[in-house]
Amino acid sequence: MKVFLIAFFCLSLSTLSAQENVFSLSQAVDYALKNNAGIKAASYHVEAQRQLKKTSFDLPKTDVSLLYGQYNGYPRNDNNITITQSIPFFALGSQSRLNQSLIASSELGKAVSENELVFQVKQTYFFLAHAYTSKNLLLQQDSVFEGFYRAASARYKAGETNLLEQTTAEAQRNEAKNRVRQIDSEIAALRSRLQALLNTDNVPDISDRNLTEIELTVGLDSNAIASNPALAYTRQKIDVADAEKKVQGAKAAPDFLVGYFNQTLIGVIDPESGVVSNSSDRFTGFHVGVAIPIWFGPHQGRTRAAELTRRAAESTYTSTQKAMAGQLQQAIHVYEKNKNSLMYYRETGLPNADLILKQSQAAFRNGEIGYAEYLLGLRNSNSIRENYLRTLNDYNQSIIFIEFLSGNKSN
Repeated sequence: MKVFLIAFFCLSLSTLSAQENVFSLSQAVDYALKNNAGIKAASYHVEAQRQLKKTSFDLPKTDVSLLYGQYNGYPRNDNNITITQSIPFFALGSQSRLNQSLIASSELGKAVSENELVFQVKQTYFFLAHAYTSKNLLLQQDSVFEGFYRAASARYKAGETNLLEQTTAEAQRNEAKNRVRQIDSEIAALRSRLQALLNTDNVPDISDRNLTEIELTVGLDSNAIASNPALAYTRQKIDVADAEKKVQGAKAAPDFLVGYFNQTLIGVIDPESGVVSNSSDRFTGFHVGVAIPIWFGPHQGRTRAAELTRRAAESTYTSTQKAMAGQLQQAIHVYEKNKNSLMYYRETGLPNADLILKQSQAAFRNGEIGYAEYLLGLRNSNSIRENYLRTLNDYNQSIIFIEFLSGNKSN
């Protein structure tokens, strides 16, 4: 009884573990967004930029100095304590804007990573669904070829046919089994890729193994790319470069100086009272000033470099916008091609494949055709079905790519 309970407990744990590692598409996307190492890195980068926002009001170090000795007369123990603070007043506002731009840029950078990750997860998920569906088709073909082989072997033993028919049937059966082994390797590779995207310790699997048609959820027009985070990210680079230029320009502006001193003046006589000051008497005051840059060459160089960086960001944005618009148009053409092809297979191709298979099997059983004609019919039927699955996968992948270009992360 104890052995039975232990075995039952272990089986339950293994079943639960297997179920937890099987993902629907939405579950896979959500899990990846929470656990992918690249997304975590992007989140840390955003938080780092937010922490740097505290540097917007960043005063230079306060200068504290001590003057000691004979700076006022013969006494050797006079001392002066001076505190001076430089305030780059013009640079404070520009630095704040730069920090805000950098935060927005890092957030858009994270959105770019998320959009790319969702695209890769969807792509891999439907490649896996295609592989599983193709495997099922191959197993059906294997069953048909197995029947063909048994029939050919029986006919050969009865002396109704020659060795060539039996050998051909055996070769076709072995070829089908070999293709099943190949697609098993492909499935294993795709599951490993999905594991890397989800950043999970266990090799995941998908719950939707039957390849179905995806519904297009975005509009097919050039404005679709306006929501793409990669385009927004390059546009934000212009704002960052413009803010950086203003920071460099503000650094060339004068800085204000304020200071306070506290000192002794040993031996000084008060003209009103005639009292002579000693080491316990302290004299205080303040001073103000302006720090003006004399060498403008370095400032001009940095400002000019910032302007060129801004122009480069504008050119990058324009180039990215045109490239994405071109990619979208190409993707739309591919989508329309696959859509028309998919319609053909559903209306004409698949019904013909079924008819070819049924008629070939019936005619071969009745001895109306030989193995060559029968084999040709099987191949034609299988080829149509395989092309249909390939077209369906291409159709889905074209939609996934269009959604990626439009920045649509829905699943």
